[in-house]
Amino acid sequence: MSSFFLAIRLALRNVAAHAIKNLVVGVILCFGTIVVVSGSALLNSLDVAMRRSITTSVTGDLQVYDKTARDQLSMLGDMNFGGSDNGEIPDYKVVKDALAGTPEVAEVLPMGIGNATVFGANDIDRTLEDLRAAVRSGDTARQTTLVERLQRICTDIRPELDRVEAITNDKEKLTEDRANLDRVIAPAFAAEFTTDPMGTIDWMDGHIASLATDGRLAYFRLLGTDLPAFARTFPRFEITKGGPVPEGERGIVLNESMVEQWLKHPIAREFDWFQKEFTQNGGAIGTSGTVFDRVARMSRQYRRILYQLDSEEAAVLTPLLQAEVGSQETDLVALLKSFLTVTDENFAQRKAFFYAQIAPKIRLYDINVGDTLPLRAFTKSGYLKSLNLKVYGVYRYKGVTNDDSAAGAYCLVDMPSFRDLYGKMTDDQRAELADIKSSVGAKEVDPSASIEDQLFGGGGAVETTVSEITTLENLDSMTFGRVEDRVQHTFTQDQIENGLATNVAVILKDPAQGKAGLTAVQAALDKAGLNLQVIDWRAASGLVGQAATVVQLVLFVAVGVLFLVAMVIINNALVMATLERTSEIGTMRAVGAQRGFVTLMFVLETMFVGVGSGVVGVGIAAALISWLHGVGIPAGNDFLSILFGGKAMYPVMEAFDVALGLGLVTLVSTIATIYPAVLASSVPPVVALQGKE
Repeated sequence: MSSFFLAIRLALRNVAAHAIKNLVVGVILCFGTIVVVSGSALLNSLDVAMRRSITTSVTGDLQVYDKTARDQLSMLGDMNFGGSDNGEIPDYKVVKDALAGTPEVAEVLPMGIGNATVFGANDIDRTLEDLRAAVRSGDTARQTTLVERLQRICTDIRPELDRVEAITNDKEKLTEDRANLDRVIAPAFAAEFTTDPMGTIDWMDGHIASLATDGRLAYFRLLGTDLPAFARTFPRFEITKGGPVPEGERGIVLNESMVEQWLKHPIAREFDWFQKEFTQNGGAIGTSGTVFDRVARMSRQYRRILYQLDSEEAAVLTPLLQAEVGSQETDLVALLKSFLTVTDENFAQRKAFFYAQIAPKIRLYDINVGDTLPLRAFTKSGYLKSLNLKVYGVYRYKGVTNDDSAAGAYCLVDMPSFRDLYGKMTDDQRAELADIKSSVGAKEVDPSASIEDQLFGGGGAVETTVSEITTLENLDSMTFGRVEDRVQHTFTQDQIENGLATNVAVILKDPAQGKAGLTAVQAALDKAGLNLQVIDWRAASGLVGQAATVVQLVLFVAVGVLFLVAMVIINNALVMATLERTSEIGTMRAVGAQRGFVTLMFVLETMFVGVGSGVVGVGIAAALISWLHGVGIPAGNDFLSILFGGKAMYPVMEAFDVALGLGLVTLVSTIATIYPAVLASSVPPVVALQGKE
């Protein structure tokens, strides 16, 4: 024991005696510590931020779905473009009951993933709808301005038909379209409209509306769920426009990023895209080919504005545009084309002018809160299903950029509406279908027997029946009404829970115990005899999770390479420093020091230098991480905003990072010292004293 303390005293003396050499080694060890500690802190912070971002937005800690599913569940992007087959969970209530007694589980939530489309109305459709409303309300002034708008739209469309003539084979249809447009453009059309407003509107709806080609097909990625429970379960969820769907009622809540990217006015979207390109990617109109091409196309989209302006609005906007573009031109089309020709110099001013002067005069969004969406979806049985849902609000996830297309992919609908679009009949619907079959005497077809014989008989005589035709002599006195919508607009909590789901989100009481929670949930499902599987949030995030894993792996490799380089330098420095003291070792050996004692002394010396340098390195790394935590590491693109859980990541350093840095650097430096120390101590004292090897 006394020799050990002596080795410590000599090691401390040698550290001071060889201060310059130890300082060089210490600087290298300090750099290695900074790399390990800061790298570990960044990787751990990234993992925590990504988990918090994804699990508190849509996936939860775990996801449960059909074990026989053809594809793996992927909630944030997959290679099937939303057409994955994730199987079915026939009854969500059974899953909820099976997990009710699991101590690790805090909350379960039914979910259903699907797609739907909405075909947006074009500008003529919208104008005709506004005109109908004006006729019903008796607003003649509004009717006049809308008719003038329709005439202006038709005047602009008319030359397009001349260009179509060269490529169309249906000359007769083209001639008819020209005649219809000429009828609307003619000055006498206004008087014609006043004689039969509704009849004229119906005629334009059938003959003119289809000539405008600006209507768009919008795709909706739907997530059916228990909407009130979803809002309570996921803390990042917040309504930014409108409000939530009333509890127990059908409806849809749109995602803000989807609204901004797909439902916003095309010119507004272009201005927003240019702004993002300039600020995030450093693009410029004069140097970026992509930006230049889009700017050139934007100037040809003047109709997107022109078709939505009344004559009074056009009169107000014309002098403003003249002042903006510096022209005395009176033609609104020419002014709009000039305005939409943007450059690097005038972009900011043109964008501000658009939102201040033009946006209030046009329909900025195709769909607004309060509108009714006619959703159409192909069911799992292959037939087309339609359902009208009211838009109650627009939502986003707190802290996540609005441009995030992955986290913002879903529009939220109530669970009964999702099941209707999915095409799965409820018990009430099955009972209703059975009653209909019974009332008409329908029989089940045996697929193993001859279909022809069952449908058309076995070849017996044809039975002829003649029935009298009932004439509709009193047709004018008959009243016709709209068939009442058979879809129930309200539902109970039992109707949410008793029925199909495609997957179930599981929230754990302790998210840090993800593996233990997954094992417990899977065991509970197996015990209940349910053929279901459980995956964690990373697997459920699909392509986003895979890409995030790649990013983390790249960062880990980068930190590892830096540390490896530092360790090679440290090893070389220690070898040189140790071998240069061969004569000192020889003297110690000559006065009786054993080889083990000499080796221990050198190892202790390096440990002291390593610990001291490590402490300094930890301090520098802590200062660096503290500074980064204060300013944040900005998310330069949409994908990083998902990984960072917002517009920036604020890393923190934990005790594990400090222990890892100190322990790893001290261990590696000590191991690197053993070889040269053993090598030097093995030199015979006589040779060492002579300064030779």
